[in-house]
Amino acid sequence: MMIKNGLLIPTMFLVFTLLSCENKVAKTDYVRDVLTSELDSLLSNDDINAVSIGVFYNGETYEFHQGELTKGLNDKPTEETIYEIASLTKTFTGTLLAQAIVDQKINLDDDIRIVLKDDFPNLEFENSPITFRHLVTHRSGIPNMLPNKPGIFKNPDRNQLPYVINELQKDFTRDAFFNELNKVKIDTVPGTKFSYSNAGANLLGYCLENIYNKRYEDLLKEVIFLPLKMQSTKITLTDDDTENLAQGYNENNIRMPFFTNKDMSAEGGIKSTLSDMMKYVAFQLDQDNVVVQKSHQELLGLWDDYDNGMFWQIFKNKNQPNKIFQNGGAFGTSSWLTIIPDEGIGVFVATNQSGPSIHGLLNNTVDSIIEKLATTK
Repeated sequence: MMIKNGLLIPTMFLVFTLLSCENKVAKTDYVRDVLTSELDSLLSNDDINAVSIGVFYNGETYEFHQGELTKGLNDKPTEETIYEIASLTKTFTGTLLAQAIVDQKINLDDDIRIVLKDDFPNLEFENSPITFRHLVTHRSGIPNMLPNKPGIFKNPDRNQLPYVINELQKDFTRDAFFNELNKVKIDTVPGTKFSYSNAGANLLGYCLENIYNKRYEDLLKEVIFLPLKMQSTKITLTDDDTENLAQGYNENNIRMPFFTNKDMSAEGGIKSTLSDMMKYVAFQLDQDNVVVQKSHQELLGLWDDYDNGMFWQIFKNKNQPNKIFQNGGAFGTSSWLTIIPDEGIGVFVATNQSGPSIHGLLNNTVDSIIEKLATTK
């Protein structure tokens, strides 16, 4: 009898282990089925030819690639495919700002001019200065782009506009940026009006360089890329990297140029792979990380159902956990990242297609995946 009882514990342990394995396999199969179904649906749209998508769920990462990067050439995206993630770069810049605040280098509501090398009396309105909070919520009053050429966006030829922008930004130096910044005229109290500003994000990049006395890309490597082992994530690509960079297309299926090289690309210069971006997703889901907490804090408090983090958008539903998201749009590439920290779920998706309908399609796909997975946790 004692021998039988002695065998009871390892036997029960074996049963629980088998049940656990079966449960894990069942969940893996379910995630795969959900992703396969959603990818099939997404690729049924004529506007999208190829997709790379990843899901972080129950502590596991799932990655899928499907379609053709160039229609008819059977050049499928792979784990080596590199995408321009465009404005998702801003969330990395926001993370660096969060790190600077945690390091007690600056405060969120400091006048940004305390870390600039010139006085810039123009970066205020009625004695109200631009602060770091204003930069990361697009409420600084700084124009969308420097040099400031708003006329190029009025009834543009969308097939040619990327080339016009690249020509203006080509080899745009630090000195050229600050010369243009000196010309900026703030026409309202900073913080009171939303006005999307790539130039503001780049100004924050320069502020971070001055704070740490290091180049922006070196800060990315030190604070994010190296600790997370994001070995394929860069601003400056090697020749070998460029061979894996996904060629992008616009809504007319016309090949689009990549973003041109310039001195500061804190607004949209990062290129990355799906696998690396899933490491970033896992990092952004770590609620015990004080830098992540800081980057996700609600900065405006203006609405019941919406707020801004540090270059993140936050959708608040009183009956459900907060949804934190951001998208990226290059001339020929679109991407979307959504995380639900309280559920431990994150989804990243990228396609080498741009156009007015693409982000809506990506958003709907990501939301559908999260809804299906959240109900089965």
